Amino acid sequence: MNNTHNPFDLPIRRSPLRTRRDVEEALLRLLAPVESRFTPGDAGLCLGAFQAHYGTAAAQMEGFSRMLWGLAPLWVHRREDRWLPRFRRGLVHGCDPAHPAYWGEVADCDQRIVEMAAIALTLMLDGGALALTGAEAEQIHAWLDQVNRRVLPHNNWLFFRVLVNSAFRLLGWPFDGARLEADLDELEGFFLGDGWYCDGEPTQMDYYIPFAMHYYGLIYAACMEGHDPERSRRFKARAARFAGDFLYWFEDGGRAVPFGRSLTYRFGQCAFFSALAFAGVEALPWGVVKSRVLGCLRDWLAQPIFDAGGLLTVGYAYPNLLMSECYNAPGSPYWACKAFLCLALPENHPFWTAQEAVPGLEPLRAIPPARMLAARDRTQVQLFPAGQHCVNELGHCAAKYEKLVYSSRFGFSVPRGDSLEEGAFDCCLAVSEAGRGQYRMQRGFQAFRLEGDRYWRKFSPLPGVEVEVTVTPDFPAHRREYLITTGRPIDIADGGFAIPAEDGDGRPASPGLVEWEPHGVAARFPWAVSAIRCLSGGGEPLLVKAWPNTNLLHPLTRIPTIRLSLPPGRHRVVTLVTGEWLG
Repeated sequence: MNNTHNPFDLPIRRSPLRTRRDVEEALLRLLAPVESRFTPGDAGLCLGAFQAHYGTAAAQMEGFSRMLWGLAPLWVHRREDRWLPRFRRGLVHGCDPAHPAYWGEVADCDQRIVEMAAIALTLMLDGGALALTGAEAEQIHAWLDQVNRRVLPHNNWLFFRVLVNSAFRLLGWPFDGARLEADLDELEGFFLGDGWYCDGEPTQMDYYIPFAMHYYGLIYAACMEGHDPERSRRFKARAARFAGDFLYWFEDGGRAVPFGRSLTYRFGQCAFFSALAFAGVEALPWGVVKSRVLGCLRDWLAQPIFDAGGLLTVGYAYPNLLMSECYNAPGSPYWACKAFLCLALPENHPFWTAQEAVPGLEPLRAIPPARMLAARDRTQVQLFPAGQHCVNELGHCAAKYEKLVYSSRFGFSVPRGDSLEEGAFDCCLAVSEAGRGQYRMQRGFQAFRLEGDRYWRKFSPLPGVEVEVTVTPDFPAHRREYLITTGRPIDIADGGFAIPAEDGDGRPASPGLVEWEPHGVAARFPWAVSAIRCLSGGGEPLLVKAWPNTNLLHPLTRIPTIRLSLPPGRHRVVTLVTGEWLG
């Protein structure tokens, strides 16, 4: 199945992405469409009309700063780049209280604190190239230094202040040494062992661990090693240990599993491997590291993730505001530019000279710190999270963290309502009061265990309803055994993988390709197979026609489902679910 069709013939999609020059050119092509979008004074970018919770001014500043994640590494070896004078001008104006483009005073937990990190990296890598005057440097220092007097969330945000104070220290500017040490000490408390951190919450291990916690730690280690050698050594050692587990989130070709929040950052998924190279951490063969970065970039740049003008959109495999979080503004997707940190490396670095290589990985791996199992073959990766829970209200958190399995090819779905069609309850158990047709999936859990080749979790989807489930991978299938205790009649729907209803050219699958049996249904389309069979407990098979644009990978899907009505009591239900990718 060709699922990478893009109706817009954009220059960025023509790059082979094999060499450093290719990657440099891809970055420049990625940024070219923003050239006409600068706000007066060049301190912001107007990239769209929808809103994030922090409003227009901060969103425009965000758009400006996120380009720097790619440009700052580029300027290390390309200081004559035409973007440099314009971004220098925007930086100076944004930090000047007397200029109309001034970014303003910073509040506690302000979005502009997030964006300070990219400016800090630019100062660390390109301070000389910016050629700031004394007065300009003082104004930039004063604006950034506000972070030392503000309250920050106790999570990866602490690294933003760490990077600002680190940049100050490297440049010989006044810095808050006590605050720097306190933040670094607090970040130590998020380390779980075996290379894994949590992002402030021990029940949440998502892409923020590689593309935030480790990413910033590796920048610190690379830039501050002379000032803080012991902590830099620890950051590098932890990243090296983590790399072996994180490989399991990627297919051989570089495609990653959609899981958790902030998926609109797309190829930011491979930023960790770019940072690993930047910091000189030889945790894996250089050809493997290179293949994770370039393979991921190739996969993403072939997807229809741009609008007609070439701007990155909010969404995942296609533009989709439904799956977004409250903090996604028009410029937010350009956080993906963090993947380009490898451009800070010279062309003769082994990262660039090595031949790409595919790592040899086990078919099933337990990752205890992440509370999950990973199963794979050459066509697909599936993650089985046992004890994940996002405590924040950010947008569809239950769907993003607490389904039974996540697939690199079938993706997952987010709800548009609470009926089976609107809710698109793939890869999870949905529960409703009997006869009401208003379903809910798990949100939060009571207990979990990893048990070798399987996991067990316990949760309550409705008051008075308790569910225990044991999930056993048998790739590309898995077995679900439920023990459901309810004090009143309920309806349950056990959903399989959401299968694309059309091929890559928009041709729908024939209804004749759906196979029915008394307690099971299989959609055997030319590009994939999605099936569910109830082995114990009975049930009615359904092929749910999910509402469009609910799935992150495929705009139109069908979900093989088993529906049962349960009276009060204790029930055992066993299903076998298959998701096989063919195309």
